[in-house]
Amino acid sequence: MTDPLSHRTDPQTLRERYADPAAVTRRIEDLRAEIGHAADPVGELLARGELVELLAAGGRLDEALREAESAADRADMSGNGAQQHMARLRLAQVHTLRGEFGPSTLLYTELLAAAERFGPVIEAVTHHAAALDAYDQGHWSDARQHFARALALREEYDLPDDERESSRLGLEAALRPLREEIPGEDAP
Repeated sequence: MTDPLSHRTDPQTLRERYADPAAVTRRIEDLRAEIGHAADPVGELLARGELVELLAAGGRLDEALREAESAADRADMSGNGAQQHMARLRLAQVHTLRGEFGPSTLLYTELLAAAERFGPVIEAVTHHAAALDAYDQGHWSDARQHFARALALREEYDLPDDERESSRLGLEAALRPLREEIPGEDAP
């Protein structure tokens, strides 16, 4: 049986596309209820994180921004450093999707400087998200650098195949403009 929340990455936009939008809507409503009845701060932060991701993926960017700001505030009040980092990362991702590159760039500067201290999984996620921000802005060199770092971490620590594939796909997409500028030459 296929997971109703399964998704694929669009090779052009590098954004997740869900197979069943109705299942995403149902999950969003379930998450809103979970947040209100969470047994502890960890459960609440996990639900808020997934909610932000699904709202953003569904194009509900105003709601995603409000929820991401709430999640970041909540993480600051009751979360540990890694939870605070991830909440700010999701906020940066929403700013990127909204085309608000000033706030996203400021957040990514902070997040990239701190990512390594939270271990390779969070470091890889941070580099991948920063790469998407650079990609959306047309900063191909920065996008390639961050996708390559995310991929290297994901391969070195044998992180899940779908994460490695997502970084490979992103790196390939960020190399495309270089290949289009220099026909017949291989990109680095």
